[in-house]
This record gives sequence, structure tokens and C-alpha cells, in this order.
Amino acid sequence: MLNSVHKNLSKADSLTPKTGKHLAHLQLHKTGPPAGSDTLANPAPNAIAQDHGVCRIVIGRPIWVADTVKAPLKSDKLPPLPERKVPFLQVHGNILYDVNYYSHIDTPYNETDVYQHTIQTYLDILIKGQYPFRIYLTNHFSNSPLFHNFSDFNLSYTNTAFNQGIKDQLRQQYMNSLPGQQKIDSLENALRNDLAKLNGLHGWMNNPDLIQQLVEAREKAYLAGRNKDTSSWMGNKAGVMGLAGGPQGKVDTAHLDSLYAVRQHQADSLEHEVARLQKLLATTRQAGGAEENKNLQDLQNAESPGQLEKEMRVLHLSDSSLPKGYKTLMAVKSVSVGRSIVNYSELSAKDISINGLQAEYNPSNYYAVATGVVDYRFRDFLLQQPGQPRQYMNVLRYGRGMRDGNSVILTWYQGKRQLYSASSIDTGQTQVPASNLMGLTLQGNYKVTKNILVTAEVAKSSVPAYVSDSSKKEGGLAGQMLHMSDRSNEAYSVMANAFFPATQTRLRGSFKHLGENFQSFSVFTDGSAQTAWNGSLDQLLFKRQLDLVLSAYTNDFSNPYISQQYRSTTVFKSIQATWRRRNWPVLSVGYFPSSQLTKLGNGSYEENLFYTMVGNATYTYTFHKLMMNTTLVYTQFYNRASDSGFTYFNTKNLLLSQSVFLSRLTLQGNASAAANTDYNLYTLEGKAQYNLTKNLQVGAGVKYNEQTVYDIQQWGYSGELTWRIRKLGQIQFSADKGFIPGMNNRLVPNNTGRLTYFKTF
Repeated sequence: MLNSVHKNLSKADSLTPKTGKHLAHLQLHKTGPPAGSDTLANPAPNAIAQDHGVCRIVIGRPIWVADTVKAPLKSDKLPPLPERKVPFLQVHGNILYDVNYYSHIDTPYNETDVYQHTIQTYLDILIKGQYPFRIYLTNHFSNSPLFHNFSDFNLSYTNTAFNQGIKDQLRQQYMNSLPGQQKIDSLENALRNDLAKLNGLHGWMNNPDLIQQLVEAREKAYLAGRNKDTSSWMGNKAGVMGLAGGPQGKVDTAHLDSLYAVRQHQADSLEHEVARLQKLLATTRQAGGAEENKNLQDLQNAESPGQLEKEMRVLHLSDSSLPKGYKTLMAVKSVSVGRSIVNYSELSAKDISINGLQAEYNPSNYYAVATGVVDYRFRDFLLQQPGQPRQYMNVLRYGRGMRDGNSVILTWYQGKRQLYSASSIDTGQTQVPASNLMGLTLQGNYKVTKNILVTAEVAKSSVPAYVSDSSKKEGGLAGQMLHMSDRSNEAYSVMANAFFPATQTRLRGSFKHLGENFQSFSVFTDGSAQTAWNGSLDQLLFKRQLDLVLSAYTNDFSNPYISQQYRSTTVFKSIQATWRRRNWPVLSVGYFPSSQLTKLGNGSYEENLFYTMVGNATYTYTFHKLMMNTTLVYTQFYNRASDSGFTYFNTKNLLLSQSVFLSRLTLQGNASAAANTDYNLYTLEGKAQYNLTKNLQVGAGVKYNEQTVYDIQQWGYSGELTWRIRKLGQIQFSADKGFIPGMNNRLVPNNTGRLTYFKTF
């Protein structure tokens, strides 16, 4: 013990002559970030440099990035960005040519060597960088009488694109005009000062020289009672460090410990204060961010010029940079010349394709007009026959409120349309009759909450031409429509759509009743009273992993080829469930009604309804560093031979498909089995696609069919090519020799081909 004390004394004595150098060295290397550095951005040093200085004591010198990064001078200015010149006219779009060939088309239609050609282009036109329009040009022609030849043109004003452009400009203006956040700035300054003090205290307390002096002070204090010279020497050393010492520079170990404890307490207090300021600063920033997000969301959700102007006043935004007439253009919901779809209401005009003019204007009140020739409804495209009576439609609408919000809208419609019924036979000699019609509807939309919308509508129309006493009614169509004692030409409907975010539940439902003599462009009139309803539930379960959809509905009377009864009690039900979970296969199963339209001859058709069940599992995964996909599909038709001309009635079908994705090669194999009451059909197929170059892809496949009972084996093949030609576009070609159901439950050969050219500009 005595030898150890002597060694420490010798070490202390060797430092005494260099006291002045120690003081200068400590002053040179005192800790803390350099003046003017941002301690908020760098509260702790980036590194500690071991500095020996001019003495033997090693000093840990902290280094901040600010020590080596030169702050830009106020005079340093970036050159201004050149103003972007907006061209008067910008045009983008594409052009498409597509031709399909079928040696036979699928049953129940008996057509051979059918060609369909489609030439189409659309142009997105932007005038002065702000006013968007779109042009569609389409020409479709075929050598089959089953497909209607037509040429379409459409010029439309794109309201959605214009409105979004206005909102984007206001959003940028709002972000640029946010005022200085004084509260956040003051918190940042307070936090910066406290971090600087805390860093200084930590530097003082962690100084290696101080720690060494504390050890030596305790050793000297132990020997103080035995050696007064030692006490005198220690007092001088402590005085030099500015850590301890009395009037005579004597050692005071208790004072040194007390001073260290005071500094430790100060550091602890500052740490608590820094944590409090950091939390307060984060909360303040979050609150400011939440307010900004709310303001931006309110701008985005503005549905009318009035609502947008109100939000602009609240946020102190100017409209000086917005295009002229933006309020009027925002209120124009649509303007279309040429082919367009009229979809106004359930009882007036719904999903009707017209060739004419359509416009909607909704600043606060609602105005709409549509006029044109009716070529076909969506389903009638396949069945439209030449020489039928011309159909046309005129619609005027006026309402109060926003079209998609709370509103009351009055609709008047007038025109001429064909009358359909299941007994009608449409041939060259006998045509489906036509009838003039007129009607009024009153529709109300009410948003119960943000996510619940209820729509109700009542309507009254003129009566069909075949009603025996219609010609006797005074006043013509208007008199028939306003004849209040006649209730047979009335209709009403109610619809509701609701979403509940808390449970991720979506509900839809509707109910409508049509009098036997009610007419409109939304329904087929067949001389019977009609009542229909539907409802659906869409529910997400198990943390949005399971999507369950349930629905039920009665006949919607949208197809004139189904025999209607005066009262129908048939309820069609469907269910579908889809399971999605990370790293799991996607599983889906559904049970729902299906239909098949059959041509009976002489221009008459029949539609048969039956149920179908479909289940599938799809899994994409990696096996030995190879990307793969496996798909399993099960299908079953629940119909009878008497229900349908479909060969595979009451058939169960199982399909397994496996794909392997290599760097430039894709392989696919399919195996399927179809079983019905007459025979089984087994199919094997293999395909390969190979990327010869970046722009050229080729593929080929082979298929084997075996049909039991009839003991038939058949081979088919397929080929495809995709060629991207720089600046010219893309060409796709495919050909397939396959088989489709034919007479006497036998498969008959069917060759198909397709050529497509596509260019985007």
C-alpha cells in the first residue's frame, strides 16, 4: 500500500511544473459545439478525436459536422429557373387496329368464318395547359349479321381533369403561403440552448483529466492526515483545475465531490427538460400537420365552385393565377357531342347509348339536356337488326342542389322506342312495333351521413300504343301522362347505399314497382305490372383479410327475351368469399346465377338462367430462386339439358395451371378434367413464351383432348408474337386451333386468330 502511494505521489509531482500548460490546453479543448453551429440538428458530436495537445494528458475533442461545412453566404444566390413555356395545344392519345377471326363461333349461334374489324383512336387535347378535351373515333364492321356495323365519334369536355388541375394549383398556393410558425421556432430555440448546455456539462463531467483528478484527490485525502505537504500540493493542483480549493489552496475532497454532484444534478434536470421540449415540439408539429392535412382535404372534397370559393376565403387564397372562367368550367359536369351514354335515373333513362348531344351544368342548381338517336342498349348490340323503327330520345332536367349530394331533380323525357315482349318475332316481314312516349319523374337524393345516401323517385308516363283506349284519351301524350285517375302508368323506386367505416361494412339495396302501362327508356314495357328488389352486403373480416359478399334479387325485367309473369316470386341469390393473406394463396369461392342466350330462329331468342359455382386458389411463390405461380380452379354448372342448349349442362370442371418464370423464358402447363352425365373430357396443354430481344417476344403451345365414350383424341396448337417497333408502335398476333362443343355431344374444330396494332403518342 505504501509503495502504491509513493508511485501516485511521484506521478503527481511530475505534473506540477506544467500547470500553466495544462490550463492553456484545457482552455483550448473545452467541449461544446462551435459557435453558430446548429445543435438542434446535431445535438451530439459526430466523433471524438483523441488529442494529446502539448501535454501527456489525452483529451477527447468532439467533432461536429459544422466544424468542416461552410455555411453559404447570404450573397450566394442560385440562378433563377427559366420559365416553362406552355404550348397552346398539347395532343396525346393512341391508335388501334384490331381484327378477330373465328372459323366457328360458340353455340348456340351457328356462324362460320366470322371476321370483326375495329379501328379506333382517342386523343387527349390540352389547350393552353389548362382546358382538357377528349376525342374518340371508332369504326367497327363485320361479315356476320349478328354483329352491328357502326362508326362512332365523340368529343367531350373532361370535367374531372380540369377540376383536379384547379385544386392542384390551389394546393400548391396554400403550401407556399403557410405563415411562419412562431411557436415551433421558439421551442426549437429553447431546445437548441438546452442541448448546448447539456453537451457542455457532459463534456466537463466526462473529461478524462477530471476523472483522474478525482481519483487522485481521494488518494491524497486519504494521506492528508499523515502528510501535510501532500495536502498543500493537491490544493494547488485542484485550484489550477478550478475544481476545488480553499483560501490557502488546500485540498477539499468533499467540496470536489459536492461540485461534481451539483453538475450531475444540473445535467439530469437538463435531460428532463430536453425530453419535455422534444415531446412538446413533436406534438406541436403534429397538430400543425393535422390542420394542414384537414385544409388540403377540404380543398380536395369541394364539389362545387361555391364550396371551393368558401375554402379559398378561409385559407386566404387568391384566384388570380387560375384560368379565366374556372368557376363556370368547374360547374360544367359534362359536355359530349357524338356517341355517349345517358345514365340519369332509374325511371327515366339509364345506360342508354345515344348519338347526339349531352350536357350537364351544376353550379348550385342542376341543369341537364340530352338529345339524340338511340341505336341500342348495351345488351342489344348483338341483337340489333336492320330495318327496325328508328328510336330517339329527348331529356330535360332541372334540380336544386348538387347532383351527387342533397338534391331534388325533375326530369322530362320524350321520344320514340321499340316495344318488346317475349312473344314478339322480329323478322324481315314482321318487326317489333314502336311507340311514342313521354314522362315525368321527380327524384330526391339525401345524404343521411357522409357515407349513407338515399335516393327516391316517382314517375308517370304516357301509355303504350297498343293500349286499346289510348287513342281516345284527350291531350295526346301529355294528356295521358297527366291523367291522374289512371294509376297503371305510374312507377316508383327507392335506393340506398351505406358504408360503415368502423366495421368495414357496405350495404346496398333498391326496390321498384312499375305499372303495367308505364314507359321509359330505362325499362322494357311488356304489358305486365313489375315489382323488383335487390340487396347486397359487402363485409371485410379478420383485419381485412376476408372479403364476404352476399346478394339477393328478383327479376329486374331488363331483358325482353325472358317470358315475364304478372307476378314473379323467384329470388336469385349469390355469395362470394375471397381470402387474402400475406404469403398465403389467394382463395376465392362463389355461387351465383348465370344465363345463356339462345337463338331459336326466325329472329326470336330465349334466355335460360341457372346457377354456377366457382372456386379457385392462386399462389405466387419462389422455389429454388425461381418465380412460380400455381392456380387451381373448380367450376360446376347447376342446369339441366332441358334448360339450355349448352353441351356441358350440369358439368363439373377442374383445372390445374402451373407457370414458371425464368429470366427470358416463361413456361406454363395446364391440365383439366370435365365430367358430365354423358362423357368425360380430359385436356393437357403446354405453352412457352420466350423474349428473343427486349422488343420481340414469341410463344407457342400444344393441346391434347381426349373425350371418353366416343373415344375421340384431338390435338390442337397455338402461337403468338409480340413485336414492339420503336417509334412505330406494337404488333400482336395470335393463332389457335382448338375445339368447341358441336352437335351430338362431339367437339368440332375451331380456328381463331387475332391481329392487333397499337401505337401511343
